[in-house]
Amino acid sequence: MRIQLAFATTTALALALSACGSPAEEPADDTTSVDEEQLDEARAASEAAAEGDVEEAEAIALGEEEGEGEPAEAADAEPTPTPTPTATPTQVAAAAPATPPQAFTTCAVCHSVEPGQNMIGPSLAGVVGRQSGSVAGATYSPAMRDANITWTEANLRNYIADPHAMVPGGTMPNPGVSAADAQAIVNYLKTL
Repeated sequence: MRIQLAFATTTALALALSACGSPAEEPADDTTSVDEEQLDEARAASEAAAEGDVEEAEAIALGEEEGEGEPAEAADAEPTPTPTPTATPTQVAAAAPATPPQAFTTCAVCHSVEPGQNMIGPSLAGVVGRQSGSVAGATYSPAMRDANITWTEANLRNYIADPHAMVPGGTMPNPGVSAADAQAIVNYLKTL
């Protein structure tokens, strides 16, 4: 159901963008205007999707009149500008940080998720793929500064599960999380 709703919303958004054209494009002359009927259809499709009526949203987005099943006639013969590519629902979801799992409360005591905001430990924003001991302004133990670890998903999962096994002499306390909790934390960190 969520996928259908996301598809209907994306379809409605694409229709609205195709009616408006790219924001970077300038009209050739003052006679070019946005077709208000297309905008109204896009708004209606978006509202139907938001209310959970996926079939109606899809019908509106595809330009079908209610009860007819036929596409609506084009308002004018002029071609519409090519829409600017938009993010897919997956890309949008990836762009916004997820809700942290319950197990992350242990991490949040010492780590911020805001870029550049270090606490007792470094900010975890962008940690996946980062080199250990590399956050500017963060305080690291000598062991962590010299660890030379790239924080891949596997390395993060292992470190969260047992920090002292991976970085002997490090100062991070063992958070005491299960393997499943460590994976949930890594999944969250990937969204930052």
